[in-house]
Amino acid sequence: MDVIQYKGFEIHASPDLLTDSGEWKVGLHILRHRENESRSRNFSASNSYKTREEAIAHCFQFGKQIIDGQAGSYTVADL
Repeated sequence: MDVIQYKGFEIHASPDLLTDSGEWKVGLHILRHRENESRSRNFSASNSYKTREEAIAHCFQFGKQIIDGQAGSYTVADL
C-alpha cells in the first residue's frame, strides 16, 4: 500500500486508471487517528499522469498541500 505519514496525518495514494486513455488520475484519502477514533476524507483531482508512479508522487504532493492549507477549498480542518 502506498502510504506516508505527514504532520500527524496518513496520506493514502490511490490513483485510478483511466481506461479510455490509459493514464492515471490523482486520487487519495487522508486519515487522522485520535485517541478513540479515526477520521478520513477522500480527495481527487483532474490531473492525469502517464505512469502509476508519477500519479502516486502527485497524490502525496497534493495531500501535503491539503494538510498545509495550500490547496484552495480542499481542507482537513475537521478531521
